Amino acid sequence: MNEAMEMVLAYLARRIHMRGAKIVVTLVLMAYGLTNTEIHNTFGLSMDSLRKYRRALDSDQIDSLFEIDTSNRQKSEMEKFNKEIDASFDENQPKTLREARDRIEEITGLHRSINRVRKYLLKRGLRIGPQV
Repeated sequence: MNEAMEMVLAYLARRIHMRGAKIVVTLVLMAYGLTNTEIHNTFGLSMDSLRKYRRALDSDQIDSLFEIDTSNRQKSEMEKFNKEIDASFDENQPKTLREARDRIEEITGLHRSINRVRKYLLKRGLRIGPQV
């Protein structure tokens, strides 16, 4: 891979993600007529991936390459208690993250760090404590 291509990949990786950057560059090279073998030999991408990208390009289904399957992602154990936590926080919203952590532990029996509680609450759309 030449220096210019590395710079382009690095830029795209900062803007989107390395996986997306490689897909974009690969699609551009395919659009310019490079064969799967040429791209494979230059970048080392697997032939299976290249065939998948080529099919998506040929069938006008490029968006499907950027979809992320979240069905197998591990879920927080706290999510089982979303309704109880929401009801408790609606009744009396905690003033600090420590208070939120203690209340969640009281409701669920699960001890979590302040950072885990912050991430969980942000994911649920709740902001508690000092906003940095």
